[in-house]
Amino acid sequence: MRLSIAFLAFCAVPFLLIAQNSQQHERNKHLVTLEAAIKGKESLPAEEVFKNIDLFKGQQAGRVLRVMEFAFTPGLGVDCNFCHVEGKWESDDIGHKKTARAMWRMLPEVNKLVKNIAGEKAAVNCYTCHRGEETPALNPRGRRQ
Repeated sequence: MRLSIAFLAFCAVPFLLIAQNSQQHERNKHLVTLEAAIKGKESLPAEEVFKNIDLFKGQQAGRVLRVMEFAFTPGLGVDCNFCHVEGKWESDDIGHKKTARAMWRMLPEVNKLVKNIAGEKAAVNCYTCHRGEETPALNPRGRRQ
């Protein structure tokens, strides 16, 4: 599945914002270990470097780690082991990984709808609903039922 340029661009915004504050956040130990393990292979397609790549086929292996570090982790306020079995990263034993895949696949269509309603610059990402929490905010602050 090819991701649109617009979709990849909206994903880059959180990366840029967090990258500006990279000195302020402590690096995830799992990502640091994985970076060391793939050293020299960062530019290869993810499916050549990692096992069981589903969503990010064709993406650079290093970029996959950046998506995990700067989208999933802060967007849901979780660590790698929320979706992955440590040391068996390819495992699908944890249901959250399947859910994350389904949510990621849903994003392009949601963004298309949002742009139709709110304008071309509007976009959603993990943080839009999750606000740094494992469970999406069903009743955001300030909203009455």
